[in-house]
Amino acid sequence: MRCLAVFPLLTVLLTSLPLHAEEPVHSLTLSLAGNLYQTAAGSGAKLQPSMDLRHDTAYGSLFVQQGEAGIGLPAPGGWMTLAAANESQWELGANSSHWMGVLRYGVDLPQGGSLSIGYADRLGSASPGSLLIMNLDLTLGHWRNQRLSLLGWASLADSQRAASLGHQADDSGRHLEQSNLLLMLNHPFDPRWSMDIGAGSRWMADSARQHSAGWQAVLSLNCKLY
Repeated sequence: MRCLAVFPLLTVLLTSLPLHAEEPVHSLTLSLAGNLYQTAAGSGAKLQPSMDLRHDTAYGSLFVQQGEAGIGLPAPGGWMTLAAANESQWELGANSSHWMGVLRYGVDLPQGGSLSIGYADRLGSASPGSLLIMNLDLTLGHWRNQRLSLLGWASLADSQRAASLGHQADDSGRHLEQSNLLLMLNHPFDPRWSMDIGAGSRWMADSARQHSAGWQAVLSLNCKLY
């Protein structure tokens, strides 16, 4: 796969670059999220457990987040990650059982936010193709220890990927696979338990070679184990 060509480079980085974090992070949070959406094509709901794990070492970070698992390394002006993502859990996936290899470059934003762009390539022969991806987590402010943020994620599928999923006719160019933008509020109950609640827009390509647009709402209960 094309994205796997970066493994030799990452091997060099792992043995030569220290992690420039002020304090190593070792954290594990378990979440149970409910998602309700309504579009012109109909309504739906999904309940999904997830794990958010980060373990910093002297040379990089091991992480599991939103169906994506891999390593993170410092990069000029920001950071980079190499991971594998299961599409049934991955927020940028196509709700299939496929796996994608993901390479990202990101920067940290003020007050705990982040912005990343990346490339994802199918691991395996079924439904081949690639995605260009973007994730945004922008802190808008804090009120009484609650964090208000803007979450966004979107992907562009190449013609091979879109056609293999039945989302677009087989032609040239990339197609918008999905685009989501949500206003989120994080409410901590105590140092261990917290709740995320939010709502926003939803746009996704569908198997009828069209798209479904509408709104969605999210409610997540989180437990930080350490």
